[in-house]
Amino acid sequence: MITNNIKTAWRSILKTKSLSFIHILGLAIALATAIVLFLTARFELSYDSFHQDVEHIGLLYSKSQPERGIKYNISMPAPLTPRLKEEIPSIALASRVANGNVILRNGEKQLESINKYVDDDFLSILSFPMLQGDAKALNDIGNIVLDEDMATRLFGQKDVLGKQVEVLENNTWVPKTITAVLETPPYNSTIKFNSLINFEAKPGYAQERDAWDNSSHNVIVKLKDAAVDDVKFSKEVKGFTEQYYKDAINNLKRDGATADKDGNYYSLHLIPLTDYHLSDLGFGNGPPAYYPWILLGIAALLVFIACSNFINLSLANSLIRSREIGTRKTLGGTVKHLIMQLWTEAFLLCLIALGLGLVLAGLLIPEFNASMKYHLSLMDLISPSNLMLFLGMFLLITLLAGGYPAWKIANSNIINSLKGGSSVKSSKLRNTLTVLQFSIAILLIVSTIVISSQLHYIANRPLGFNKSEVISIPIGKGIDHQDALERMRVALAQESSVKYVSGSDINMGMGNDGTSRNSVFGFTQDNREYSTNYMRIDYDYLKTLDIKLLEGRDFDRKFATDSNAIIINKQMAMQLGGVDKVLGKYLDLNGKSQVIGIIDDFNFQNLKKTVEPLTISVNPSVFEVDYIFVRVSTDNLAQTLEHIDQIWKKINPQASISPSYLDENTQNLYEGERKFSNIVMSGTGISIFISCMGLFALALLTINRRIKEIGIRKVLGSSVGGLIMLLSKDFMKLVLIAFLIAAPLAWFLMQSWLKMYAYRVGIQWWMFALAAVISVIIAWSTIAWQTFRAARANPVNSLRDE
Repeated sequence: MITNNIKTAWRSILKTKSLSFIHILGLAIALATAIVLFLTARFELSYDSFHQDVEHIGLLYSKSQPERGIKYNISMPAPLTPRLKEEIPSIALASRVANGNVILRNGEKQLESINKYVDDDFLSILSFPMLQGDAKALNDIGNIVLDEDMATRLFGQKDVLGKQVEVLENNTWVPKTITAVLETPPYNSTIKFNSLINFEAKPGYAQERDAWDNSSHNVIVKLKDAAVDDVKFSKEVKGFTEQYYKDAINNLKRDGATADKDGNYYSLHLIPLTDYHLSDLGFGNGPPAYYPWILLGIAALLVFIACSNFINLSLANSLIRSREIGTRKTLGGTVKHLIMQLWTEAFLLCLIALGLGLVLAGLLIPEFNASMKYHLSLMDLISPSNLMLFLGMFLLITLLAGGYPAWKIANSNIINSLKGGSSVKSSKLRNTLTVLQFSIAILLIVSTIVISSQLHYIANRPLGFNKSEVISIPIGKGIDHQDALERMRVALAQESSVKYVSGSDINMGMGNDGTSRNSVFGFTQDNREYSTNYMRIDYDYLKTLDIKLLEGRDFDRKFATDSNAIIINKQMAMQLGGVDKVLGKYLDLNGKSQVIGIIDDFNFQNLKKTVEPLTISVNPSVFEVDYIFVRVSTDNLAQTLEHIDQIWKKINPQASISPSYLDENTQNLYEGERKFSNIVMSGTGISIFISCMGLFALALLTINRRIKEIGIRKVLGSSVGGLIMLLSKDFMKLVLIAFLIAAPLAWFLMQSWLKMYAYRVGIQWWMFALAAVISVIIAWSTIAWQTFRAARANPVNSLRDE
């Protein structure tokens, strides 16, 4: 019986090649896209989940609410972690984690390493797979842990346990013993490194050890017996916080801060490590928390559209097969047997579509990885949970997409079927499915227009500095930074294309070194606590970046006191009482620093944030210069960049990171937004394509049902144009209804998305008008050919009584 059903189903599929092709193609494209989006969402949600007992591991952060709004911070002071571990009973293990890239040397080979300074609990908290050594590998400041990639690059092998490697510390090579080798951290780890060194070997640790007012690193903890519960933890550490942060709490009260619902002015909290990557508290490294769920939502919508098309096409096909169904019933076929036969056809179509979808996904993933910078693999689907999920979804799709039409067709009236008609009455369902399809398509069209407008706005909005024709050079390790800057000044002085050379400890945007950071200083002035972003710059910085000086003067080498002077932005001046009051005043920063100038506000952070108070200084004792900026004037940017790179490599032969232009760096800050935009646009295109296939099916069904009406109208004198308008009218109504449903939903979703940005476009009426025009044109184009063919057909053929 089953074999016979399969043979009959296969013959039926081959008999209706065109409809079968549309069945398979639409569903295959939807499934391929859904698979890729599912793998992407799964990857984003899997961050840090590979650690053992990960539900017990959390990242420490603080919360306060000064006058400027709620403030979250993951930077902690050095003495906090030992005290926390001693005094809080629920904490089993704790480790400080500080960034600090280092140069490693083995013989003549020198390599820059992504390094973390951590405590000896680190390897017991996080279960990075260990190839050699044990969890106590960092119990001495003379030890170092390497990952397998760094071990292989330095020594040519992974078996390096007990060997010596030299670390450049304060221009001195310090030998350290390799006490463990780890597997390279996986791509879905928020903590990435090539080497680990004991936290107490961190440069400047002696000065930080007892300083509660100097926050410079993160803290991870592992609880003893319970999963991370932020509310419970915050209550447990309340007394601890009030004891050790007493001065900070008093300052917040004095300066008008607001207490939270529990009466806390300053509180410590835990965020589960698995939530850190997608955290919406402002310190995560990943996309917004809703990102993977939107991907899954788009995947589900595409599959829904494809299933709707499957139903519509199957019902449309019932007109062609009505005599076959009637004949089978007359010869003794039961409804049950007919349903099984028709469902077998649907199952075969779905199975072929699934196979083709897997092939398409396999072909798409490498290109997707390259363009979106992911590391997905089709093999990631092969896990018990994923296989069960996909098996369940596949069976559900076949039941919904194939089972319902099979039931409707099998229950059709025998007499009508033998006459060549159809008693399948599902116009409401078909229209509803079509409206939902186009509602989804229009929603995605509006989203694409809004997202594209926002990205265009970000790319072209004035930032308060001139980002064009400015080259950013990461200095890196292994060379004196100030000396490197001065040598570049001398080397570039003879270059006619070079206008200015300067430097800073902070890059603008994100360069080829992949880092983006900021420094915040707190200070007391006139019996009030203030905070400011802080940048260490060098002379000619304002000229190099073309930043407008509003009042006062720029730093000048002629004034020896300028080494401890500061320039502040307008926001900082307003915070201190206004430009007139603060210019020439001494602030309690770096001892005592005089304000010699006020600059206009410029966006030194991304456009998700408003411009914050900023202080800039040329004081070399605070931070060293990490980036060299070169303003050029040239008609050939690529050749100029290459030429300056060659000059830089002569000064620093160890340089491993190539320079880049600032306009590229600023755009790199929005890589996640571009990924999101590309995915939404791709989903939009696919949804439109599949929806048009569904509309094609509905047009075919409707025209076939009205073929005699069309013939009569032609005999009575109706023109081709009039018939096209008549047949298109109903479809255009469906598209209009879809627009009325999608428009308010799109407005709500996009308004919520735009709230992430401090600087954003407004949602304009023309965005919806454009979406409506696009959807109407696409819908009309889809049905135009079918309606034209029906209107041009010979009425004799349609009116002939067979």
